[in-house]
Amino acid sequence: MSIIKEDLHRLVEALPDREMPVAKRFLEFLLSMKIDDPLLRALEKAPVDDEPLEPEELAAIREAEKAIAQGDTIPWEQAKKELGL
Repeated sequence: MSIIKEDLHRLVEALPDREMPVAKRFLEFLLSMKIDDPLLRALEKAPVDDEPLEPEELAAIREAEKAIAQGDTIPWEQAKKELGL
């Protein structure tokens, strides 16, 4: 077994039982990622969007944060339905 796999086994054994479900989900996530996916490769190589936000964008963010703070939100299932997901 490789040193890295041995380290991973050691780390898993050291985790508290309450953290096991989170570790399992994360490992499943890693396995589900397609490293050879051309879209992921393109996104990794894309430049960071470092342009400053426009005043309209900042206003929209403030409006959304205010709505969230006031509890003016919709359930996730409703949002998915409205977005056609």
